[in-house]
This record gives sequence, structure tokens and C-alpha cells, in this order.
Amino acid sequence: MTTRWTIPASLLAAALLCLPAALPARAQSPVAIGAPLTGEVVLNRDIEVRISPNEDARIVMTLKQGKALNALGTPRGTFWTEVAIGGQPIGYVPADSLDPALMVTGRPAVGGEGPKPAKPAAGKAPLGNPAEPNPSTRSAAVVPRAAWDKAAQAPGQGYVVAAKPVSATEFLNTRKRRGFTLRKGDVLGVISVADGQATLALPAGTRATAPVDGLVGVVAPYPLPGMPPIEPGMLYAAKLGEYVSYGEGLRAWQQFTAGPGSAYRDLPPMVWPVFKSARTLYDVGIGPFTRLQVDNACGTLAQRGLDCTVIELDTF
Repeated sequence: MTTRWTIPASLLAAALLCLPAALPARAQSPVAIGAPLTGEVVLNRDIEVRISPNEDARIVMTLKQGKALNALGTPRGTFWTEVAIGGQPIGYVPADSLDPALMVTGRPAVGGEGPKPAKPAAGKAPLGNPAEPNPSTRSAAVVPRAAWDKAAQAPGQGYVVAAKPVSATEFLNTRKRRGFTLRKGDVLGVISVADGQATLALPAGTRATAPVDGLVGVVAPYPLPGMPPIEPGMLYAAKLGEYVSYGEGLRAWQQFTAGPGSAYRDLPPMVWPVFKSARTLYDVGIGPFTRLQVDNACGTLAQRGLDCTVIELDTF
């Protein structure tokens, strides 16, 4: 399977402008809410850049969806935001054509750690104050890019990594079977899961079955293009939702990357299986991040009205 890897070089960005009541109604981005701010943004559709903040102004250029820009500000009483490329102002675009750029590409904190928020007393954390993860219940991982690329040759409904040696059975043909052991760190595509057994796609083109005990869902490979090298320390992901099937999780991922997560739309879907006793669920999220980065990402998502939970990742 051939996978495209491109990410706009962008940082966490600003909220967008609410339309004043006196202006005509316009189609809005799912995240076009809040007060006009400045920062890094990404276009959520193809757009014409105009020389001044009105629809009759001369068109300066046309930019494609996904283009990373600097939002410089929104003139009072308008729904137009001045934007720049590389710090150089180029003109104005509709405020609702801009989404926050959620991909954090800044230098991570030394040791991979940033300041941690206070642990909530009980229950779900309020928006903007993600709950502390429980290190004893990690249900997701990141894996080396080389291991991911090898596994991704066989498409799957998410990917898993062996967290320990796992006994498995390979189906060589309709009659012949071969027992073998998955080594810790082996990455495989998931074909299906039933009765505590996962059917896996092997890089050789064959299939195998293995108990889900010892298998951990893979959020993403590392390094990711556009991200700095991962330094020693705990890594995290921002979990956006949980679904009963891979198909539902994939649809949620597509909706996310069509809106506030457009910086991720060219990456493989970050949808991974989570094995909970007799059930298999599918989480959707983004990562890997350092603690500081994931707090910033969840804070920005919270401003857009989206739920976000911080989870710790195993690293292989």
C-alpha cells in the first residue's frame, strides 16, 4: 500500500470570528466560533485572497485547501481576516475559511515533559483541563516508522503492536497452519476481532490469529514528517472519541480532518482498536505529543467545543 505523507508546517492557532447579526448569513466552518484572534491557521477550503476586506475587492491570488497561513487580525465589523505567508501580509480571506492548525511542530520540552494540570477531584475533567491519564491502563502506542511502513503494506482496520511475546497461528493455505510467536514490537494490521482473538494481516501476505491479550492499538508511527525528533520522555495522544466499529471511527476521523483537524488529512487515519475484556472498541485521536503539546492541543480543541482526553502512550 502506498501512503502519502505531507503535513502543513503549522502551530496551534487562533479562534475564528462569529458573524455579526447585521451581516448576511454565511456557511460556517465547524470551528468558526469565538472572538477573532491571531495565530497560525489552515484553510478549510479553496479560497480567493482579496486586497481589502470586502467581496468586491480585487483578487490577489487563489489558495488551496490545507494551506497554512498566519492570521493577523479581523477588522472590526467585518468577517474578513488579514492573512500572511511567512510573515508577509498577502490580503484578506473570509474568517470562516480558517481553522486552527492543530499540528504542533515546535521544539518539544526537554525530556518530553511539560507542566501538568492539577488532577480533577472526580469524574470527567472540564473542557480545557484534560483528565490525568492512568499509567497502568495504557491502551495505545506509537511505533517506529520502519515497523509501521512494513505493516502498512497490508491494509487493516487499524494496527496493533505486540507488547510482549504472543503465541499466534499463521494460515499458510486453506488446510495448512503454522504456530509461531509474535515478538515484542511486531506491528500488524487488524482484519477482524472476535471472541478475544484477532485476525491479523502479516507483511508476507498471509493471515494469522492471536489472542488480543498482549496486543496494543497503534495511534501513529514516529517520526512524523514536519514534527521534531521525539526526545526521551513520556508521550501522549489526544483522544477525541470512542466508537463501536472501525467504520464508525473512520467516519469520525474523516469528519475531523475535513474541519478542525485538516492538518492531519494526508496522514493515515488515527483510529486504533482498544481491547476491553470481551469488547473491542475503536478510539480516534491525534498524536504523538509531549505533555505540553497535548495540553495545548486539547485546550485548542476545547475552545472549539470538542471533547478531548489525554492518554499516555507506550513507545516501542
